[in-house]
Amino acid sequence: MRGWRRVAVVAVTVLTMAGCEKSKTPEAAVQTVSAASVEEIRPDTPERYSATIAPFAQVDLAFKSPGIVDQLYQVTEANRSVRDVQAGDFVPAGAELARVRQIDYEQRVQQSREQARAAEAQLEQLEVALKQAETDHERASRLYKSASLTKPEFEQAKTRLDSLTAQIVGARANASAAHSVVNQASLTLADTSLRAPFAGWITARNVERGSLVGSAMPGFSMMDTHRVKAIFAVPDTSLKSIRLGQRLTVMLDALQHPVNGTVSAISPQADPRTHVFSVEVTIVNPNNEVRPGMVGALSLGAEPSPAARLVVPLSAVVRAPGNPNGFAVFRIQDRAGKTYAVAQNITPGGTYGNAIEVQSGVTAGERIVGLGGDLLRDGQEVRVLP
Repeated sequence: MRGWRRVAVVAVTVLTMAGCEKSKTPEAAVQTVSAASVEEIRPDTPERYSATIAPFAQVDLAFKSPGIVDQLYQVTEANRSVRDVQAGDFVPAGAELARVRQIDYEQRVQQSREQARAAEAQLEQLEVALKQAETDHERASRLYKSASLTKPEFEQAKTRLDSLTAQIVGARANASAAHSVVNQASLTLADTSLRAPFAGWITARNVERGSLVGSAMPGFSMMDTHRVKAIFAVPDTSLKSIRLGQRLTVMLDALQHPVNGTVSAISPQADPRTHVFSVEVTIVNPNNEVRPGMVGALSLGAEPSPAARLVVPLSAVVRAPGNPNGFAVFRIQDRAGKTYAVAQNITPGGTYGNAIEVQSGVTAGERIVGLGGDLLRDGQEVRVLP
């Protein structure tokens, strides 16, 4: 069954925002509403949905090492003049967008390396002494077994070996810790550079030369557009026409040709306010001709229907007064210089974007309440917004 063939039961879900029939009171205040008209359409083309282009990825880049910014990425203009990078520039992956002053961090690296060298030298000395102590202990053990060495002399050799063995353990730990300090200092030095994680567009620059930046302070914002996403929303009745991996064609107002994409994400739940599902179509964009913020449309595909159909806005349909299982719209009627909203039961049909077919109960061109009907009672006086 195609997207426009809907049974009235579908409308129960679509119209969950509609309120139940209001309690009838002797008098009701004049309610302000928006007007709409019953329109006649011939759905001889597939259902079309508005789409907005969004970047494939968008990130804020923050500094890890605090300091004073002393360098910014340089961009060469067409006239060969050079300037600092700014919003709107395209930068390659790995570009150094900014750098904080490194001298303090370089000194820390140098100091940590000197400490590591000292720890290594101490370890080497102890290892040489340990080898000599092992040789002396082995010789003393042979002499002691042959009664050529006294017990105090043998125990002295053993004590020295045990002491050096313990010192070696501590020296190795100190050397390992010193190398860890070197690695951490080197990493902190490397983090003085803020680099582009991918090739993309700069959307914001928050620092200047001489700016004092702290750890985790955002310096730039970037977006990746080597692929982009066309995002649109559909009602639940159209979900069966969409599947992951499906190829769709997007028509963009700013381009003279269509672009093709693949359905890459379908929202698992409807928006609680609009009751529609978000769908993303990923478009390969090697030439960066498709820009975030562009608008366009796409079709899911449906069989043409030659028959004319009457449609009203989805927001115009409410629960039928006195019948919780029925549906109605409010006709706008003028009597004696006043305007009233009169309930009219209808039989709903299929949906067409933000409109719904009415199979019986209204005629083409009738004025109805387009928004605000869920707050009305039958026959209530209304004020119609122009």
